[in-house]
Amino acid sequence: RERERERAKERETMADSEEEENTLTMTLNNEDHTLGAVIVDVLNKSPSVLFAGYTIPHPSERQVKLCVQTDGKITPKQALVKASEQLSNMCSSTDKLFRSKVEEFENKMQE
Repeated sequence: RERERERAKERETMADSEEEENTLTMTLNNEDHTLGAVIVDVLNKSPSVLFAGYTIPHPSERQVKLCVQTDGKITPKQALVKASEQLSNMCSSTDKLFRSKVEEFENKMQE
């Protein structure tokens, strides 16, 4: 648990000063394309999200600049929280399926 807290602290986000009513621009520290691409993909599947995109300011820095614009029915922060929850659920489902297939394989190998 302590290590998880340390990693979470390393990933603290900073909201940039360029924030408008339905647009949020933020920087995710200690992240790269792995998170940027997948969170943008999940965000863009939301009907309330008009635009979601990210950039990596410099390849030698582990930072993702994320921009989310919504139609006003939900805030960009709400869209990001919802997308994060959906991504977490997808990861849990994938992990569960993977572990069950490994167990199935191991059982077949023991026969």
